[in-house]
Amino acid sequence: MKILQVLQKLGLTDKEPEIYLELIKTSGVQPASIIAQKVGMNRTTVYKTLLKLAKMGLITKTMKHGITCFLAEEPEKSLEELLVNQQKQLDDLNQDFNEVISDIKDIQRHELLMPKMRYYEGIEGVKRVYEDTLVEGKEIYAFENVEDMSLEVQDYLWNSYVPRRTEKGIFAHVITPKNPSNIEFKNNDKKSARKTKFIPKAKFPIEIEINIYGEKTALFSYKHEEMFGVILESKAITNSMKAIFNLCWDMASGK
Repeated sequence: MKILQVLQKLGLTDKEPEIYLELIKTSGVQPASIIAQKVGMNRTTVYKTLLKLAKMGLITKTMKHGITCFLAEEPEKSLEELLVNQQKQLDDLNQDFNEVISDIKDIQRHELLMPKMRYYEGIEGVKRVYEDTLVEGKEIYAFENVEDMSLEVQDYLWNSYVPRRTEKGIFAHVITPKNPSNIEFKNNDKKSARKTKFIPKAKFPIEIEINIYGEKTALFSYKHEEMFGVILESKAITNSMKAIFNLCWDMASGK
């Protein structure tokens, strides 16, 4: 019924429209028990609903022979007042909205400027971070140390990741401590689409890997006892890490 739809739009919910209309149809003042019988509902529920309708100004609460009764107000006047009140609330809300929208936008701008971080645990988590560099498809600038890399990570890198990175034409620039493991690593540069430079181990005892690619920076802890990966998506962080990488690259040796 369109009447029910209009009443609902005016703010009447649940069984309120039905109970209100029943009181409109019933002449004179009526106790909650009579209205409850007519609508087939629990008296307590109907009584509470009638009290709420009274607060809304649609009906009047009165006493008759010591019993609480209710009387419907003139619908045209009471419903119009309800509409006016709703319009006033909407106007107030509109004013409040205009006052806070700039604050909301400031919150949004702040959130957009915050770096986005994703954290992954275990060997599968480390793989997931490496895979993201393939999805990004940009050149990689990396600090790493094969000597501290667990065997399960090495197996994934040499047999899966590096061949696919090479096939995709994603070149890697790597800075690493000079030790036997990393010297062997450098010997495979040509076939691995990679250029490796060394910094003396005493000056560069790095135990993790850092990859800088696109607008992302990834950090890996790939020892067996502590294995996780983190991706930070932030232009500011990536630009700063790239500057650090370039400084180290100029200081590093190709032999």
